[in-house]
Amino acid sequence: MPILMCGCSSHSARSPSPQAESTSSQDASAIAADAYVWGLPLVVTMRMMQRAAPDIGINRLFLRQQLNDPTTDAVPLGNIDFLMASAVLDLRNGPLVLTVPEIKDRYYSFQFLDMYTEAFAYIGTRATGGEAGSWVIAPPGWDGELPSGDLLISASTPLVYLLGRFLVSSADDLPAARAVMAQVSLEPLTPGQSTPAPSSFGPPPGAPMDSASASAAFFDELGDILAVNPPTSEIDRAALGRFAAIGIGPGFHPAADGTPESRAALAKGVADGATHLNQEVAASRESANGWTIDRQLGRYGDNFLLRAKVAQFGWGANVLEEAVYMLSTGGANGEPYSGARNYVLHFPAGELPPANAFWSLTLYGADLFLFDNPAHRYAIRDLTPGLQTNPDGSLDIYIQQSPPPGHEPNWLPAPAGGFVLELRIYLPKPSVLDGTYRPPTVTSN
Repeated sequence: MPILMCGCSSHSARSPSPQAESTSSQDASAIAADAYVWGLPLVVTMRMMQRAAPDIGINRLFLRQQLNDPTTDAVPLGNIDFLMASAVLDLRNGPLVLTVPEIKDRYYSFQFLDMYTEAFAYIGTRATGGEAGSWVIAPPGWDGELPSGDLLISASTPLVYLLGRFLVSSADDLPAARAVMAQVSLEPLTPGQSTPAPSSFGPPPGAPMDSASASAAFFDELGDILAVNPPTSEIDRAALGRFAAIGIGPGFHPAADGTPESRAALAKGVADGATHLNQEVAASRESANGWTIDRQLGRYGDNFLLRAKVAQFGWGANVLEEAVYMLSTGGANGEPYSGARNYVLHFPAGELPPANAFWSLTLYGADLFLFDNPAHRYAIRDLTPGLQTNPDGSLDIYIQQSPPPGHEPNWLPAPAGGFVLELRIYLPKPSVLDGTYRPPTVTSN
């Protein structure tokens, strides 16, 4: 599959150099638009780190004690199923060791994201069978000696974001989930190994997902990130080689060091790239019954456009075998959801989402963040206490503003305005992975 970019120009790769005088403003803007799409995941991830570092530190495991809600949700389409653990890892001073106890009685995962938002490693229920162990997280190229019994995770970039997810089955399960998380530790491999100060990561120049306000200075920010985190694949290296034609690359500051004309071309490229991100991504998206699914999440290959869109609207997405995400923005006729109508999602008997762990249906406002409702209910899951099935074994979920009389346990509160739905299936069964299973259409009455 060809590299998915804006496709506005066809310059060949060349070695890094300042702004090329022979590159026209039109060509420079086209290259900059592609570079913006390509580089957005790095900038979003770095800003996430810069925002988090003052609160959680560097190379320290932060264990969140509460579930997400509308006041705490940090990223679009955030979930409410887990207690989250997180860490900003800077491996330039040496490896770290993550030690996890045996966890066989609840779903959990640790996901390792590099700066390009590639999920390069996992520890957890699926990946390691819930077994106890210690994993050495090493920077690229590390060839040191592993402690006896430890396993190696080779990071693809020196900076890594670690995301842990620990299932909470109900409010009563919170204490037990916290107790399990408290047994996890993150320590340097070498005692006394220095840890970078949080100040070395910030403050961020802007909000992580705010591309609308980006300017030519975006590429200066990208240059600093690339100086520490060079491309991890031949595909990315080839793309970066092309961008070097207009002075974009590791350590380069084409906005600060360029001419007014070159800065204007870069700024136009940013605007064009941001516009391009609002277009549909069709290369890996499937659609059925009003639900869409992207099958390249977490491992993007040459699909730079999808990688950028996920970084902006669903940062930290899992790979397919860990979790499948199905998004629905409208009902049977394609009309966007509105709280002015009542909706029902009907699962026939024996056709609930096929999950080896669990499934969860979450409602978000039109802004893709959790909707604050008086019932403080943001999702319906197979774990929802009191969930009612029909006499024939089917299940109805009622999505509306007011509770449905007699069906309150199956009620998913909706706002007065627009909203979207996301169905998550954790440890999906083969019928989900191969596309055989399709969730039913949401209908209105």
